[in-house]
Amino acid sequence: MVLVAGAAPAQAQDPRGNAIVTIVNGDLTVELREDAAWTIRRILHKEAELGTATGAYGVVISIPAIGGWVGTAHSEGGIEQIEEIALTVDDEPAELTDGAVYECERAELTKHSMLDKVRLDATLTFGNERIIEHHVLTVTEDVVVSRVYAFMHCVTNGTKEWIARTYDGQEEDGEFIVRVGEASSPTPLVWHTGWEWTAAYDPAAGAGLLLRYLDMPKQTTPTAEGDVAEKAVEVQTGYWDHERYHKLYTQLLAGDTLKEGTVLDCKCVVTCFEAEPAQWQERAGQLAAELVPE
Repeated sequence: MVLVAGAAPAQAQDPRGNAIVTIVNGDLTVELREDAAWTIRRILHKEAELGTATGAYGVVISIPAIGGWVGTAHSEGGIEQIEEIALTVDDEPAELTDGAVYECERAELTKHSMLDKVRLDATLTFGNERIIEHHVLTVTEDVVVSRVYAFMHCVTNGTKEWIARTYDGQEEDGEFIVRVGEASSPTPLVWHTGWEWTAAYDPAAGAGLLLRYLDMPKQTTPTAEGDVAEKAVEVQTGYWDHERYHKLYTQLLAGDTLKEGTVLDCKCVVTCFEAEPAQWQERAGQLAAELVPE
């Protein structure tokens, strides 16, 4: 399916529909939502809802000149404009029709869209009970950005603990302290630098969700000499401990002017796992080691 959309002013009424399409790959079920530019809505492992429909997934950029956030479900600075989108299921074209459920060995959603002056080429690949998210952002005109979130995931508020490992092998862990139903405020989002992977665990479900970056995210920028300069991006990762979710953010940039021709390239894999409470951190580490870059 190919969909072409025209431009819309920043404060236009959101014209997107409310269709939901479901991908089932073994024990992994993922819902996709039209009203958030065909990004993830929910992630389930068997019956355990580990990624909840409580917020936005995907890419979002804050651009002060247009009034704020643009991308996925956010529209403060305008609506993400999809130029082309296609779904294939087991190498066959498939329709993004409301209520469609596709059981498959492999599926892939490709999307080309505009977030103001930034082009997004996004690919979601489903296979081996994993989701590979590949986002390439290309700046079409110079633009000042406040923040660029490359990935967002609404981890269930049933998770109680998280663990992470850095690229240099250091282990970090923590607990979520905001409890559902308690009169408490969300904790500030604390950024961590150098994480290679992180996982959170829901003891009631006996299951967890794990995210690992595949290769170091990189940025290429045109130079005055007509060449291209490439560098690794110092990604910041953090959980927002909120009553409604434990939202996992990946921040690429904060407070920067992006020159025309700049490209940001980032890829991650997300999967779920089962484990007893006493063994969940060990199981997460084993699984992360298996998710080697392709």
